[in-house]
Amino acid sequence: MEQWEEIVLATMKKTPEFERERSKLMFERRAGLPKKQERPTSVVKWVVDRKDLEELVEVAKKAIEDVAKRGKTPATGLAVMITTDKIVIDPRARWKCIIPMCFGYGSSPCCPPYSPTHTETQEIVSRYKYGILIRYMPRVEDHIYPDMITRTFQHVNELNEIVAIVETEANYRGYHLAMGFKGGPCGDCGVFSPEYVADWFSGKEMPRCPVLDGKICNSYLRPRPAMEASGIDVFATARNAGWDTPYIIMPEHPKTSVPCVSWHGLVLVA
Repeated sequence: MEQWEEIVLATMKKTPEFERERSKLMFERRAGLPKKQERPTSVVKWVVDRKDLEELVEVAKKAIEDVAKRGKTPATGLAVMITTDKIVIDPRARWKCIIPMCFGYGSSPCCPPYSPTHTETQEIVSRYKYGILIRYMPRVEDHIYPDMITRTFQHVNELNEIVAIVETEANYRGYHLAMGFKGGPCGDCGVFSPEYVADWFSGKEMPRCPVLDGKICNSYLRPRPAMEASGIDVFATARNAGWDTPYIIMPEHPKTSVPCVSWHGLVLVA
């Protein structure tokens, strides 16, 4: 118990008052309309253009750079075109959200038990031939216990934004059924902000996702389900894309022993 109390105190100290107020505003705000872009319309494309896929990879790389810079995050990343036969779908990936139970379980429609099952994901993925796989690598120290409690979700939201940029660009190019997946629970409205996480560890009630109560999402058009929560084996998929096998980070691992941190996103194009 003393260990948890120390973590809570440390967490609260890292949450200055203006951040606590900001997180309240994040959760209570409503997302505005998308920013208007002056660009020509595109007809629906029924056949994939290889050039579009190559350019979407470059869009993803630029999004990684831009989002990291805007968030003042020292981060790098990769993006690659992938054929959907390399996407590994395994029911055990989704069950790892349940055993042992993740803190994000039941927190929003992006996580189990509400997220797509592996069977549903298999059916969806089978309708596509190509996707863009994204690897986002922020600094290691933000993901090591106990700092991960207050810092991780900034990077989850950054990944979500990167995925959204690529998905939207695919839509603009005529791929009307393009859809994206990110990693980790939904935290876009601020429900997993440092303030609420600290309150949660101290035994207080956390805000509840309004969608679960039949209300409109505070950040509609932004949230994407997690790859793993939808039954995608992210590690195996990344390996099939030719990337090094990601590292598993456990609470006992000091930051000096962790070479890198990888968050993965996926945009199914067509």
